[in-house]
Amino acid sequence: MTQTDVVEPLALPSLRDEWPRLADTSRLQAMVDSVAMEVEVAPEMVLTAALGALSVACQAGYVVKMPGRKVEHPVSLMLLTVANSGERKTAVENKVFSSIRSFQKEQEAINQKHIRQHDYALEIWKHKKSALISTLKRAVKEDDEQALETAEQKLDALEMEKPEPPATINLLYEDTTPQALVKAMYDNLPVACVISSEADGILNGFAMQNNTPLNSLWSGSDVTVHRTTRESFTLSEGRLTMALMTQESSVDHYMEKRGKRARGSGLLARFLPVYATSTIGTREGNNNKEDDNDRYLSNFYERISKLLRTTLKSTNGKLSDPTVLTFTPIAQKNWENTYQIIESQCLPGGVYENAFDHASKLLDNIDRIAALIHLCERKDDDDNEIDEGTFLFACEIGMRYTLHFLTYFSVPTKIQMDAEKIYNKLFAKLGHSKELFGLSYVSQHTHLTVKEIKQALPLLEKEGSVALYGSNRYQFFPNPNPNDRMGLGGGVARRTQKALDNRHMK
Repeated sequence: MTQTDVVEPLALPSLRDEWPRLADTSRLQAMVDSVAMEVEVAPEMVLTAALGALSVACQAGYVVKMPGRKVEHPVSLMLLTVANSGERKTAVENKVFSSIRSFQKEQEAINQKHIRQHDYALEIWKHKKSALISTLKRAVKEDDEQALETAEQKLDALEMEKPEPPATINLLYEDTTPQALVKAMYDNLPVACVISSEADGILNGFAMQNNTPLNSLWSGSDVTVHRTTRESFTLSEGRLTMALMTQESSVDHYMEKRGKRARGSGLLARFLPVYATSTIGTREGNNNKEDDNDRYLSNFYERISKLLRTTLKSTNGKLSDPTVLTFTPIAQKNWENTYQIIESQCLPGGVYENAFDHASKLLDNIDRIAALIHLCERKDDDDNEIDEGTFLFACEIGMRYTLHFLTYFSVPTKIQMDAEKIYNKLFAKLGHSKELFGLSYVSQHTHLTVKEIKQALPLLEKEGSVALYGSNRYQFFPNPNPNDRMGLGGGVARRTQKALDNRHMK
């Protein structure tokens, strides 16, 4: 395909559409339905939180291999749920992450025991060293060469016996900076999750000022910290999940202050965002739990706990070698097709024309989603092949996140701008009447070419603003509220205005 070719419109879902569902027998789907019903929130909020919990539970023990490439990448995810005050973000987080917090509490007791044992052993070691130094000083004073040599040998041997600090497990961090996080992961087992149901401080505070360590951890790359006054170090094989929830105003403020930098650095491209559907005003207040709901939650908790205990086994303070997940042959064919589709959509006229940073990470994120769902659902713990159905479902979920990214974080493409221009001109000329029009009529009033019009009209068809009526004839269906026009990427007018605001960011 050349850049002069017409890029076929990508059939993304609408923001109005319900999110796809796994089979009714799915452990994950049952939990999502249960929590969404009990807490009375949008299912996509629960699903995103669940993917975060699975990411924490699996990231230390698994990697996923790209088909046909010698690339193995982590299964860790960076997730951002946007929902305003009163949408019960904290309640969802508490429900979904309950088993992880219980595991962390158990580890804290174990950590304290190991620290006490280390402190005791270190104190004895210090006394032995002090005694040997005293012996060495006496030998020097008495000019006793044999005693001096013996003391030096014992000191050398003792130095090799110095107790190492225990590699404790500290999974959850709610208030940290990248620098402190990397140091904590270096001092302990290198696995962490930055979690917050009110992430305003993380988004707009110091935590997001230096994005490089976060990008490296997402990719599974080493993070080297150079210091002038303290010892430098390198964190290897670190695994990081970010499960953030915040309000829309916090995201808007962050985009105004650091959005351009975050896009430029690649940080936002790694995130999977969702602007959860509001349930305020439609909740019935009936939170009585059924026995089945408890069972579905317990099944999910048991799976998370088993994954945590399997993946967080340590050997001499280091993690065990990860298990490699691959794709079945038919899933690999679907993977290659998806790769080609995403790549083509980065050309001028494609939906990723102005979001190729996000597009370049999208299939990687889809792989991770597929891996996590596979690990949650598999019946045989030795089954390390992701099947076609799981991959295709992960693609559907990935397309939902990409839709939200394009809506709220991306500059509109020319086709999207043309679609908005066409709608505005039609509304100005035809008003509320559902009249028929042809391509020449549109070209006359918009000064767009027929080719440009043909590329833009499918977007207006998708949002229900126009409908094909015979050969090259269309009918107009006006909706004067731009925020209700939810075609590709949501209301184009809103997206256009946000893009213009971002272009004027200081």
